Amino acid sequence: KRDWSSDVCSSDLGEPQLFRGAADKATYKKAEAEITVTADWSRADQQEENQYGATLIFYPQDGGTPRVVLMGDRTQTTVRLPDGRYDAILFNRSFDEFGTMAFRGQEQLHTLEAYALQTETRYGTKIITAAPGKLASAVIRDFEVTDNMLGNYAPAGARSVADCPDGACRLQFTPLPLTRKVKVKLHITGINNLKQATCQLSGVPLSIYLHDGNTDNAEKGVQEFEVEDITPDEDFAANGTLSGTIHLFGLPSTEEVQIKVRALLKDNTTVIEREVENIEANEEADGSGVTTLHIEADITDPLPDVTISEDSGFNANVDEWGQENDTEIPI
Repeated sequence: KRDWSSDVCSSDLGEPQLFRGAADKATYKKAEAEITVTADWSRADQQEENQYGATLIFYPQDGGTPRVVLMGDRTQTTVRLPDGRYDAILFNRSFDEFGTMAFRGQEQLHTLEAYALQTETRYGTKIITAAPGKLASAVIRDFEVTDNMLGNYAPAGARSVADCPDGACRLQFTPLPLTRKVKVKLHITGINNLKQATCQLSGVPLSIYLHDGNTDNAEKGVQEFEVEDITPDEDFAANGTLSGTIHLFGLPSTEEVQIKVRALLKDNTTVIEREVENIEANEEADGSGVTTLHIEADITDPLPDVTISEDSGFNANVDEWGQENDTEIPI
């Protein structure tokens, strides 16, 4: 906030500063440089995220307080920074717009971490009950605001070369996916008896660092997810496939990959668990930088035959609801 009718001016740079004359006030006006920020999200695999904004954080290399900028338009903004060297990170949405993940370690770039928000502990194992969703980020390191850039408040196209040589007052980010896209396809016999199914994929990281996507030291757990498609084979309706797509912080190692399936059968009563075998995992790139892991496996034992229940589950007969009564409710 600036009040030039007084000799005292407060700012977010620290304590109120006392100005003793016009020269000091002119110096204050040049205390920051205006930086144009743009972002290209075409490689982030987030076409459906266009309605959301983004978060931009500048970390002073001298250890000062980070500056957080919320971008309503996630493709561009302008910020003002005092002189110094910075590391900057950009990621989709804001800290509190994810329903399935949260953040910690915001004080420093190398400690900023996203972690699964919806977890349960069962039999000593942490289970992620809602997949993290899509997260993408980009980092620019060692960005310097020099003395000659201070006070460059003219529009970007009108800035002098002396103030901003070689685009020094511009930052361009290209976010890439942090979370991994996984498609699971399971072959099963007895699919004609299946009503719904839930899968559990073991060895999944529970968190990820935003600056480099590292999950090596992250705690591991189990990712639980609902099967999206139950598809019988065209030539034999008793056989078919279960498939689903999820986004994870990282992938389990080859020796850790295990999948369990919990199935509710069409009698609305029987619940069984099945292991899978013959697991095959292959990565496929789509040409835009997005890699999908395809996991395909067989469910070991056929599902048993059951009598299909016509019960909706409510066990209510509308004939037993009694006489209708019209009641006026005061508003």
